[in-house]
Amino acid sequence: MARSMAALFAAAILGFVVLQFIPHLLEDSHSNSPHLYFDIATGVFMVVALTGVGYGLWATRRLRKELSERSSEHSEALALAQHDALTGLPNRRRLLEAFSDLSRNVKDESFRAIMMLDLDGFKPINDVYGHAFGDKLLRSFADRLAETVGSDGIVARLGGDEFAIVSPVFKDKTEVSGFARRLLTRLGDRFEFGERQISIGTGIGIALYPHDGHAITELLRRADIALYRAKSSGRSTYRFFEVDMDASILHRTLLEQRLRRAIEDEDVKVHYQPILDMDTGRIAGFEGLARWSDSDFGMVPPKQFIPIAEDCGIISELTRHLLAQACTTAQTWPDELYLSFNLSPVQLQDPALPEQIRTIIDASSFPPERLVLEITETSLVKNPESARRILTELTETGITIALDDFGAGHSSLSYLRDFPIKKVKIDKSFTERMLSDKQCGAIVEAVLVLSKGLDIDAVAEGVERGDVHDALSSSGCHYGQGFLYAKAVTADAAAELLKIQADGRLPFDENSNVA
Repeated sequence: MARSMAALFAAAILGFVVLQFIPHLLEDSHSNSPHLYFDIATGVFMVVALTGVGYGLWATRRLRKELSERSSEHSEALALAQHDALTGLPNRRRLLEAFSDLSRNVKDESFRAIMMLDLDGFKPINDVYGHAFGDKLLRSFADRLAETVGSDGIVARLGGDEFAIVSPVFKDKTEVSGFARRLLTRLGDRFEFGERQISIGTGIGIALYPHDGHAITELLRRADIALYRAKSSGRSTYRFFEVDMDASILHRTLLEQRLRRAIEDEDVKVHYQPILDMDTGRIAGFEGLARWSDSDFGMVPPKQFIPIAEDCGIISELTRHLLAQACTTAQTWPDELYLSFNLSPVQLQDPALPEQIRTIIDASSFPPERLVLEITETSLVKNPESARRILTELTETGITIALDDFGAGHSSLSYLRDFPIKKVKIDKSFTERMLSDKQCGAIVEAVLVLSKGLDIDAVAEGVERGDVHDALSSSGCHYGQGFLYAKAVTADAAAELLKIQADGRLPFDENSNVA
């Protein structure tokens, strides 16, 4: 287009020059005809020149409009490239670019907090309610974050259910703590979508600029490490980054790698702890407990490797492996003995769980009526509707549901009313102190009375002394579990326990157990 305008302009100049010389060539002529031709030619060239100028103005205006549209499209494309399409929040790229400006106005003795957050149990929610519902939840979660942080900071979605925050400027660490608590309180409120209500937990990991680093990538990494520690510490809490966390995360990463390999090689084994019938002194059943010994780390406690399996998404695989192993072993026990097995709270959000368990017990020919699945109160709090549906399916198969650690968590009597629970296990923190602490003793008595009234069995955990055993038995507790009777043992040792029950009773005393 620019070339066309230049050509027209050149043609107009050439025409003008030619017309200037024509009169001189024709000045000896006495005829008026050449002058007439000259006037006509001049008019033609003037028209061409004016047309060219007009076309040039029109083309210039069109070109400006096109450039403006392209600039607008480029700006929109740039905005899209720097923002999350689902929530409208800045993405990781925009966060990295914006941090240089945000860090510039941090003066001496001041700092900004870089925070990492994610949603607890988001994947099961997506699986149960569908991705459309999950998207709504993410948008609402993002809105609450942006609303709480305000315009002096920035909230970004890094991907999936992972979010990052660069806070406003603070002058004291206690201000950061207060800010984190406000975030947790706001995010802890129920999310309502029509008639559906849901509570979602989160943790917050915090790194401070410039105290914990200057580069945003390093600060995000350290905040992520602190987030892991926060999630390991309990539901909906926050943690500041500490230098020794780096070593802890390295240890955890190595454990995760070893655990994955151990599951593949079936090196995680089930040990069995007897549950005693206090009325008869005989073993009523065994609880299957995961045990893992690594060549380098030695015996790794379940409270250490089970959370790792939950966090990295391999808990279902681990459970299938262990339950299949336990059902095969339990099939060899007398028919009146039952197998008790723990489920992770994460699994109780998986709608495929009932079918997975049915497949396992069918493969081992283990009667579902002899299987007791233990759940915790935490697993019921997260998503009651999903938990109720899954537990109902399991009980329809013939499986019994037990509520583990009763009284130690978010205890609510409505759980016993609203869910198909047929056993409660009294938490050992009450059992161990029931003779020395009046409140613990009263709680144990209350649970026993409650279980009798609701016609459900009560199992006292943590029985380690003979006088505690006697007190429980005299109070009407029919079942006990603890080191007084035996610790968790291998499958072969469990078979030996069954053989050595003298006079129909398991021999035990508080000075030496048979383990």
